[in-house]
Amino acid sequence: MGFESARPTQWLKNNRGALPSIAALAGVALFWIVGAVGGIGFLRDASSPMAMLTGLYVMLAAVAVSIIIATLALTDLTRRYSRPRSGR
Repeated sequence: MGFESARPTQWLKNNRGALPSIAALAGVALFWIVGAVGGIGFLRDASSPMAMLTGLYVMLAAVAVSIIIATLALTDLTRRYSRPRSGR
């Protein structure tokens, strides 16, 4: 699995099936970056303990879903690129 020196359009044509997994990983990475930068700040301004608890449960669900999506995408990419390739 080396990097090819071909143009990006050629790479996209050859790896069209991997794009959904790559996009999913990019989305999960963006989610974690936004969360690390300050996405949790709205809990500080919660009007009641129930609102804070609800926000925490929503965040817990989002974190769990993001971990599942990242695991499935990484599994797909690993399966896709670990197979021996036939001569092109």
